[in-house]
Amino acid sequence: MKVIFDPKEPIESPTSATIGNFDGVHAGHKSILSAVKETAERNGLSSCVITFHPHPQKVLQNIDIPLLMPIRERLRLLEKEGIDFVACYTFTKEISKITAKDFISEILVGRLNVKHLIIGPDFSFGRKREGNADLLKAMGKAYDFETTVIGPVFIDNEVVSSTAIRNILQAGDTKKAARFLGYFYYIEGQVAEGEKRGRQIGYPTANLDTDWDILPKTGVYATRAYIDGNRLDSITNIGYRPTFGSSKLLIETHIFDFSADIYGKRLRLEFVERIRDEKRFESVDALVAEIKIDVERVKDVLKNTI
Repeated sequence: MKVIFDPKEPIESPTSATIGNFDGVHAGHKSILSAVKETAERNGLSSCVITFHPHPQKVLQNIDIPLLMPIRERLRLLEKEGIDFVACYTFTKEISKITAKDFISEILVGRLNVKHLIIGPDFSFGRKREGNADLLKAMGKAYDFETTVIGPVFIDNEVVSSTAIRNILQAGDTKKAARFLGYFYYIEGQVAEGEKRGRQIGYPTANLDTDWDILPKTGVYATRAYIDGNRLDSITNIGYRPTFGSSKLLIETHIFDFSADIYGKRLRLEFVERIRDEKRFESVDALVAEIKIDVERVKDVLKNTI
């Protein structure tokens, strides 16, 4: 997959394309991407995704939208989907002032060689969001490209969207989030030095330092840890360690039957199922007794999860 960051760089081959944020590359996105790829294959075109970073609302309204994953991970997932080109443009106030008609003629047609554009419902673009499917279809007659509108994807009678998934994760329902995403939600980061309290009570933990915006709700989770290409069953607590009076939010993972030194290494943490709320225990012994119960429950969950 080739990633184009310069809006002046052209794509020479004609393309089947789509435009969107694609945060999370969830089931709804995959429906659109499948249509893009099928159209490309059927008509001898290259597949192309047009996306922007940072989120337009951050630039236009100074609203900091928490995203499901960093842009680098979004690009990795798009590559995994088999897309040929991603035009990843930096969203600026200057870009926001481009009229919808100019965006079509100069960028879609002039730079990205679009012959077929596939969009989701209620799609809008250009200055003051003046562009829509009707304008695309009308201008497509003059510029020789087609536009297809793909309907939303419903799961559990709900529309799949990045916003819905953010809300689901913040409610702690990682099983439902996995259905909407098409994979278990994960975060990634570096294993950092901690206070080693877990080691003192017989459950050493890897403390994850991550730049992901969205974390699941505080609590205890059945997780899978990925390190050096190995998948390892684990239990993770997201929270403030109320038993020890901590005020800093921590992500602590105990990897089963594992003793290697992994400080400083990259770790990917996949959230399978939430086990319980975080809670304060009256003593360390009471905490250890609860952890033993949690570990056995997590092992059962992971044993029965593909």
